[in-house]
Amino acid sequence: MHIRLSAFFLAIALLASTGISSAMDNTRAEIVIYTEDYKPLYFPYENGRIDGTVTRLVQSLADEAGISVEMHMRPFKRGLNAVESSANHCFMALWRTEAREPNFSWVGPLEYDGYGLFALKDSTIELSSVKDSFAYATGAVGGWTSTNELQKAGHPNLVLVYEDKLNANMLQSGHTKLWLGGLISSPYVAAQEGAEIKRLLTLRKVELALACNRNIDASLINRLQAALNTRLKK
Repeated sequence: MHIRLSAFFLAIALLASTGISSAMDNTRAEIVIYTEDYKPLYFPYENGRIDGTVTRLVQSLADEAGISVEMHMRPFKRGLNAVESSANHCFMALWRTEAREPNFSWVGPLEYDGYGLFALKDSTIELSSVKDSFAYATGAVGGWTSTNELQKAGHPNLVLVYEDKLNANMLQSGHTKLWLGGLISSPYVAAQEGAEIKRLLTLRKVELALACNRNIDASLINRLQAALNTRLKK
């Protein structure tokens, strides 16, 4: 199921060569979507546009459902705070965890992701449990579920950043020895930054979904979910 989803969503990304507009022209969007730079799922493109496999999927679902959307790129915490405080706002996309489930209205699955611990390809570090990582400086993005979970677990050597590509840079410079990152995004970002990495430990696999303010018009959620369900049945 996961492989079929990934292949299907990748095909969507190849249908066009330009990104999705970050704002609607002369119309008021029914849904305002905030997202972050999380390659290859969603990321800044040319002329203020947003691109990525999930970006294209969400835009196509909105088109099929007849819903106008407006997309904005924001740092993770800022975008999420805006969604939590504003009706008819959504975040693209969040890991759909048990803790988050009651806090949002959801449309998913958009993709399957997860997080783990990575190191440079030539690293001699070996990990058999998350506690084994506590001895090493570990780069992580502040506010992400993965980071929150390791903080709760008592990791004493987390080095927090606001942007995931900084984790690749810190790993290469030797400032950190491990990278706590997404199973999909970390290898992609590492390749872009010229870093060769390997996964040492998978910590969690989880669904990615569009997370909307709980006070959003329920009909909008239902129409988007119906469009997605139709896609997944094909």
